[in-house]
Amino acid sequence: MSMSLFRRYAGVILGSLLLLLFSASAAAWTYNDLSPKQKQRYDQQQNFINYIYRQAGMTPPRIPYSVYLGPDTRGDNPDITDVTVSNRADSPARYQVLTYGQVFKKGDYLPHKKLFYSSPDNPSNQGVQADIKSYYDDGSIKHAILSFQIDSVAPHGSEKLKLFTQGDTSETSHTISMSQLLASGFTAHVEINRNGETLTQDARTLLQAVIDRGGCDAVADTLCKTWLSGPLTSEWIVGGRLADASTDRDKQLAVYFHIRAHADYSGQIVDARVNTVIENDFTYGPTAGNLTYDANISVGEQSYSVHNLTHYNHARWHKVLWWGQGTSDLYVRPDMAYLQATRAIPHYADLTPDASYLASLPSRYAPMTNGDQTTHMGDVGAHPGIGPLPRWSALFAISGDRHAFDYMLANDDAVGSYGFHFRDAETGRPVKITDHPYITIAARRDISWSSDVRRDLYTGCTGNCSTPYSFELAHHPSIGFLPYLVTGDYYYLEELQFAASDVELWANPGYRGGAYGRLRGAAQQVRQQAWSLRTLAQAAYATPDKDPMHGYFTTLLDHIATDYDGYYLQHKAEHPLHILDDYTNYPVQGAEDTGIAPWQEDFFAWAVSYASQLGFSQFDPFAKWLLEFEVGRMTNWIDAPDSGFCWIQAATYELKVKPERGAPFFSSLDDAYKATLPSLNGLACDSQEYRNYISEVNREGEMTGYPDSPAGFPSNLQPALAASVDEGVAKSTKAWDLFAHRSVQPRYNNYPNWAIVPRH
Repeated sequence: MSMSLFRRYAGVILGSLLLLLFSASAAAWTYNDLSPKQKQRYDQQQNFINYIYRQAGMTPPRIPYSVYLGPDTRGDNPDITDVTVSNRADSPARYQVLTYGQVFKKGDYLPHKKLFYSSPDNPSNQGVQADIKSYYDDGSIKHAILSFQIDSVAPHGSEKLKLFTQGDTSETSHTISMSQLLASGFTAHVEINRNGETLTQDARTLLQAVIDRGGCDAVADTLCKTWLSGPLTSEWIVGGRLADASTDRDKQLAVYFHIRAHADYSGQIVDARVNTVIENDFTYGPTAGNLTYDANISVGEQSYSVHNLTHYNHARWHKVLWWGQGTSDLYVRPDMAYLQATRAIPHYADLTPDASYLASLPSRYAPMTNGDQTTHMGDVGAHPGIGPLPRWSALFAISGDRHAFDYMLANDDAVGSYGFHFRDAETGRPVKITDHPYITIAARRDISWSSDVRRDLYTGCTGNCSTPYSFELAHHPSIGFLPYLVTGDYYYLEELQFAASDVELWANPGYRGGAYGRLRGAAQQVRQQAWSLRTLAQAAYATPDKDPMHGYFTTLLDHIATDYDGYYLQHKAEHPLHILDDYTNYPVQGAEDTGIAPWQEDFFAWAVSYASQLGFSQFDPFAKWLLEFEVGRMTNWIDAPDSGFCWIQAATYELKVKPERGAPFFSSLDDAYKATLPSLNGLACDSQEYRNYISEVNREGEMTGYPDSPAGFPSNLQPALAASVDEGVAKSTKAWDLFAHRSVQPRYNNYPNWAIVPRH
């Protein structure tokens, strides 16, 4: 370098070297941690340094990000995940306490570590209250409900926050108490008018009664549950039957307050979020049936009313109102890629819903209406609720969009109108078959009338029980699971638990093994077993470790896995096709009871693999065995192009698996293929001659079964094929490659229920 160039650029060169030296301690920051304005300044200054150094014939250094963000104090796990807080109000949000649910990847958050957040505009550590709900088997935290105070969010603006751990936890010096909340002037009240009588439930009265008896931990949790506890947020659940109910009909109703009090960093209570839940769902009592009433909910200065509402039997609804300065205008959006990486939800293709479609989505529905839930869930055909996750949850899973979030919650609220809610007044929780082994919903009128059966019979309808909606397990959606994981709301956790409870309550106790809870033989259809297992696995995964329902659901899963393994895996030679072969009730080629629905088997194989992915590894061997059926339908033709199962027909509606009723099963999948489609035998798979025989196929590589529909049979197959890759099934990579490159594919963007892809 010439002396003139050195003199000209010496100041810039020496200054940048000193900058690099004194900022080297903050190497953990990344470019993505910068705000948009900081990125613009960084790019301008870095480009200038690049130019100067290259003019001088030197390699330019990188400007440390700490120049803009300060020293990185984010600690021992500097970047677990991020969340984005958005404000949809016309005014700025200042010093608001927010609470949401966060799933963590295994090993990311250790229980002895303190959780913080930082943002580009405020890089200093801000403490996060973590109410830990569940752990992985290695002791790391799986799910927690997090509370934090955010200083400011501009009108219609957003703030991106980084979660990290630093140092060890310490004892909390102060937690918000019930007495502190009552001293703040908090009020919440429900008034119900029915047949000229007025029934009430008052939150202050309930809280004071708990205080008088020594606090929430000193009373039965049918009277009070502590859900959250800390310096920023405490939440209690109080309520039950209305105190002034005098008739049997009135005693069917129950009102619960989920009271979430927020305090700022000084310890001053600033607001309370009250989720008021009104139920008509007790399992045992003198009467059961629909109730009609007027109701008014008041929380501080906010109120909500319904008039002449018919509240259906075994249904419930809820409403969130705020006391104080709280607002629902702030939305905490999790990192959806990180959430998928936790394995709590499936791994979806990289899709973006249309903005116009998202903007058109409903954000709420009135009580006792059903939203976009299928009115009669047993109806045939595609439903938006059918799939690993329903349409509303899948849209949120791929986008994190606020409209999709509201749409998801609205539909999980609407499903409360269906009659699958059976609460046990003795325990305060959904009914368990371990407490009532002879209870049944499906066969209430058909079972033998022993004393045990009479003891466990739920109260039948004693009035008007007509409802426009019917709940059906073979078509039921995932309920409450994703809403609970991302909000931390106890209401959605209970919705999930009610659905999982109903899985077992439905069956004839003789078929399910009383309190044992098997699905095989107890569920009438393969798809009923699929979605029932999905729901039970989600309930076991999401229910907090200390909740008594957690052990109940995990034990049921153990029993179900043991039963399947004993029947299928211990007798593989009797089940050569790798299917649930007790359900051959489809007629094929004129032969009654010789066929199955492969698409239902696909549902089930995915569900078993998903249970394994959620951490219930006892299902893993069964999943690998089942998924050979899906892989074989895609790849058997490779070794036998003229006679092997051709992948073009992998999503066929029905498959003949035995020559006649009562005969043994075919010994190979190829034999089943030839019996189902005899006219195609001897034709090379996907050849022009092959396609000439299939009227619905026009292009090379086009599958049968509505291939351009996001709910068609190839779409139904997709989650199981993705699972086969994740499970490492032989030839699964080839199967997926064929499927992923098929010539006709659906557009999943606005209907992503089935748009699941391998994780690897």
